[in-house]
Amino acid sequence: MIIVLKKNIPEENLEQIKSTLISNGMSFDVLTGVNYTLIPVAGDLTTSDMGRFKAMPGIHKIIRISKPYFMVSKEFCDKSVIDLGDGVKIGEGLSFISGPCSVEGPDSLDKIAKFLSGLGVKILRGGTYKLRTSPYSFQGLGEQGLKILKDVSSRYGMKCISEIVDVRHLDLFLEYTDIIQVGARNMMNFSLLKEIGKVKKPVLLKRSLSATVDDFLSSAEYLMSEGNEKVILCERGIQTFDDITRSTVNIASIPVLKDLSHLPVVFDPSHSIGASKYVPVTAEAAVILGADGLMVETHYNPTNALSDGFQTINFDSFEKMHKKISRLSAFLNEKD
Repeated sequence: MIIVLKKNIPEENLEQIKSTLISNGMSFDVLTGVNYTLIPVAGDLTTSDMGRFKAMPGIHKIIRISKPYFMVSKEFCDKSVIDLGDGVKIGEGLSFISGPCSVEGPDSLDKIAKFLSGLGVKILRGGTYKLRTSPYSFQGLGEQGLKILKDVSSRYGMKCISEIVDVRHLDLFLEYTDIIQVGARNMMNFSLLKEIGKVKKPVLLKRSLSATVDDFLSSAEYLMSEGNEKVILCERGIQTFDDITRSTVNIASIPVLKDLSHLPVVFDPSHSIGASKYVPVTAEAAVILGADGLMVETHYNPTNALSDGFQTINFDSFEKMHKKISRLSAFLNEKD
C-alpha cells in the first residue's frame, strides 16, 4: 500500500506512523515531494488493520496496491480444475449443472434427472434447505430432500449439489452431496465459510447481490485459507436500481474473474435474469465470455414448481438450449 500524508504534517505525527509500521513488521520508505509525502509500504497487509492507519492524524489517504487475496489469484496458481470423480470435472470444458429449484419429492426429481442424464448432464442441482424471504413460503424438505437428491443422482450416475444454510447441517452435506453450495445470502457469512473451508469437499460459492468482485474473491479466500482449494465461483447477478429483471446480469464479471483468479467460473442465468424466456440467450452470452459452466433451473412443469417457477425453463426449452450451447462451446474450443 501507499500512505499519502497531508501537506505540512507535524513531525510527531510522522514519527507515530513510522513507529506503527515498524511494530507491524512492515518495511517502508518516506518519499518527500513538492505537495505530498508518500510512504510506500511492503509487508503482510492481510494481518494488519488498515483502518488504524486511516484514523491516524496526518494521513490524507491510503492507496492499496496489492489485492486482499492471494490464494485465489493467478499468482498462486494459473488454472484450477475441480475433479468430482468418475470423469466429471469443472473447469475443463463446459459443465451443465441443472435441476429444480427445490427437491419436491422422489418421483418428481427422478423424472427431471432421467431427462437431464439423457442429454448428458452430469451434475444434478436441487434445493433442500431454502432461504425464503417469506417465512410462509416452502422451506425445503431438509434432510429428507438431501437423501432423495443423493439417491436419485446416484441412480442416474450423476453428481449432486445443494445449498447449505446452517453450519449445523454440515455433516449431512458431507454425507449426501458432491458439491456444497454457499448461496448469495451467505457469501459474507465468514464463520460458515471458515467451517466449510476446513473440509475437502468441493464448494460452489455464489456472489452476493451487493458484493464487488474483490468482496467475492475475498470470500473465496476465506475458504482456501482454511485448506479447501476445491472452490468454484458462481456469478448470479447483482442488485442495482434497475428492477426490470430479478437482478442486473453482471456478465462482464466472467472474463474479469477468469483474469484475476485461477478458480473455475460458473454462471447462473436463472437467478441472474429471473425470467425463463431470457435464460437461454443469457446463457449463450456467458459461454462466449468464457464461463466454465452453467447452473440452470429446469422442471417438467415450471408453473407448478414449488419455488422459482417463473425463472425455471421447461424440458423443451432446456433441450434446445443445451443442444445450441453445446455446439457453440465446441466451436469456441476448436483449435486453429
